[in-house]
Amino acid sequence: MTGSDPISDAVVAGSAAGELGDAINASKRKKRDRYSVFEAPTPAGVCSNCSTKLSGPVCHSCGQTADTYHRPIWDLLTDILDGLFGLEGRLWRTIPPLMLKPGKITQNYLSGVRARYVMPFRLYLTASVLFFLFVFALDGIGGGSDTPDVMDPEEVAAIEADLSDMEAQLAAAGVPEEQRASIARMAEAGVEQAQLPPDLPPEVQAMQEQANRDEIKRNFRQALLPEDYPPEDVAAAAGEDGPIAVGDGVTVDTNGLDELPLEVRRALVDRTDRIIDSGGATLAAEMQRWAPTMMFFMLPLYALLLAGMHFYKKGYFFYDHLVVSLHFHAFLFFLITGLSLAANIIPGWIAVFAGLGWSNWYLYRLHRTVYSHGRFTSLLRVAILDIVYSILLSFGMLGLFIVAVMMS
Repeated sequence: MTGSDPISDAVVAGSAAGELGDAINASKRKKRDRYSVFEAPTPAGVCSNCSTKLSGPVCHSCGQTADTYHRPIWDLLTDILDGLFGLEGRLWRTIPPLMLKPGKITQNYLSGVRARYVMPFRLYLTASVLFFLFVFALDGIGGGSDTPDVMDPEEVAAIEADLSDMEAQLAAAGVPEEQRASIARMAEAGVEQAQLPPDLPPEVQAMQEQANRDEIKRNFRQALLPEDYPPEDVAAAAGEDGPIAVGDGVTVDTNGLDELPLEVRRALVDRTDRIIDSGGATLAAEMQRWAPTMMFFMLPLYALLLAGMHFYKKGYFFYDHLVVSLHFHAFLFFLITGLSLAANIIPGWIAVFAGLGWSNWYLYRLHRTVYSHGRFTSLLRVAILDIVYSILLSFGMLGLFIVAVMMS
């Protein structure tokens, strides 16, 4: 180590990145002297942890702050929040350049300028906590109206005429009567549901919703567990291509599922029943539970993509790419959260295009700043990362859905 102040160098070297600034700032807070029966085992000016003589607010030997913590409880709560979110000023010195100067804090951090910024992993946790709290706990923004749309008599009459024509066409095409009856039954149930007035008594609405759920569960069971039903019922529930009618014109393709082992299909049907009975609440709860984990595993995958695109350049380590990944994902979380809030006052399509444009511009500038690429190679890398990461994210969402279904 070099420098004219070896004690300061020892403090910096012996403290975790970013924690020194918190400790010094905490020690500078004005505290009232309070009597406590718990006295320090060492005299003033000596570290109570390792008995080293202090030369500043932080012990240069063990890194402990020279603080007795004998102060009002709200001061301790402030320290806890500061430890979680870096509220002692570093968070506000980090977010503006993170959002507006792509790659600046990443390059600074990797170059050794670290104490003034929130640590990358803590920054990612702060951004992800705010994002998932906003999206899940607060149920997003602009959930829409809960009042159902009701068809007028002319629309109902037109749909009924179309249903009659469809039944005649199915008969002319040679579709079996049982299957035609199942299709007509589901279509009529959709029309009846659309005709229900919004001010029905809760008991009637509950009965109608339960009837619809029972119909959906029956069709799933008939298609996935044909061993438990007569052949004609199975044929009525699923055609040759395997789609299951789940009401309101919606179908679910079961291609391949009917080839799974019987016990697996029984477990899948049981979990599907629980999801349908809860109105999707159990599925949503499990997706909320596992979504942060899924995104956490995307961090090293993105870092691997960056490493693969720079394998020929010396001087870059996986740690460097991981810091880039942490900063980029923290930026994305902050961006999506902010645009979701802005979607209340601006059209949704503007928010979407702004998010896509800003994130791709950010990634372009990040390559220019951190990796010193040219304009064309930066654009090329942005395009490749967009495509590959979208594919990985799609597989991640599919895995999240499967895990959520099996855990429901």
